[in-house]
Amino acid sequence: MSLPLAALTAFSLTIERRPALVKRDTNEAAIEVPAEGYHRRLADMRQLIHEYLDGVIDGGTTVMGDFTRQLEEQLGARWDCRAVATSSGTESLHLSLRAAGVGKGDEVIVPDMTFVATAFAVAAVQATPVFVDVEPGSWLISPDAVRRAVTPRTKAIIAVHLYGQVADMGEILSIAEEHGLVVIEDCAQAHEATYDGKPAGTFGDFGCFSMWAGKNIGGLGDGGLVTVKAEKDLRALERAHNLGRDRDNRYVHHSWGSRARLSELDAAVLRHQLSMLPTWNEQRRVIADRYDKAFAGLPLVTPEVRPGREHVFYKYVVHTPNAAELATHLRSRGIQTERVYPFLLSEQPAFAGLPHRAEPTPVAHADNPKLLCLPLYPELLDRERQAVVDGVTSFFEG
Repeated sequence: MSLPLAALTAFSLTIERRPALVKRDTNEAAIEVPAEGYHRRLADMRQLIHEYLDGVIDGGTTVMGDFTRQLEEQLGARWDCRAVATSSGTESLHLSLRAAGVGKGDEVIVPDMTFVATAFAVAAVQATPVFVDVEPGSWLISPDAVRRAVTPRTKAIIAVHLYGQVADMGEILSIAEEHGLVVIEDCAQAHEATYDGKPAGTFGDFGCFSMWAGKNIGGLGDGGLVTVKAEKDLRALERAHNLGRDRDNRYVHHSWGSRARLSELDAAVLRHQLSMLPTWNEQRRVIADRYDKAFAGLPLVTPEVRPGREHVFYKYVVHTPNAAELATHLRSRGIQTERVYPFLLSEQPAFAGLPHRAEPTPVAHADNPKLLCLPLYPELLDRERQAVVDGVTSFFEG
């Protein structure tokens, strides 16, 4: 979805008036361009957040009230699905696996390059995560690697839409149909990213979103959401995230459940941000395009947008053998960068003591040390973006 230039210009002018945050990183170097900008987004919403807080206090309902119901209905109508608001992206994955009947003895295929919560959710239901390789250039889960990893014990595939781009859902769904597998989309980084015109979270049996403060939209802390298609899955999730209860009867517990509900205040904040999401995502694409053009002649690889997909650039990830040196150089110029994520799942110490199966992941192992996330968020000022461009250019030009 593209927005008129006037709307984007007005948005840019609004944020341009905001002073840049100056803080210090772990090495005590002055940071003038932070790696993430969600603190600015929340600061801009300060007055509105106070009004929502007053409304929650006056209404006397702190969870599962009108704001939560409106958020679920708004998302369901927008994405043509049913939605359940949860306490985090991790719980969204965990509860979806439970609703799908995944448990002890089952295997769940996940990419080796993802946040640890994807695999921890599998461990939480006593199933075995199977780590597979990613595609070069996009670093999304490789359908070929998924095919090689399927065994009679395989019950589900978790397709992670990494950095803001949807995985190859056509191939993933084809594999799932062939083997009778459940498909869960990890959409934590892909709010309204699209594949063949359809948004993330509308392809598989479940779509699991993180609404943590730092995502493309996020509340004041942790938060999550699950999209579902089947009525039976909707009922299972509505009970599972609320201690096994129906919403209209708090003292009858029909099944196992957890306290995994979204707060009313976060629901109110997210409901407002949802209206801003198209503008914010378009601004991310505008900045990414400017970076692409500025870095075109440099010896580094910029993000690859696969055909038929609309990227929402949760992160702008560049690939260079000199990633560590580039990060040091930029830090010396007051520009903070990130490694998301510096360790693969197969390298995490936690899995020395957790059941898992690691398939060969040569692409992930070769490329992960060469990835670096540059600052990109809607609140990034033009002069800050130019500082990033100048910093990267100066590094490669010596």
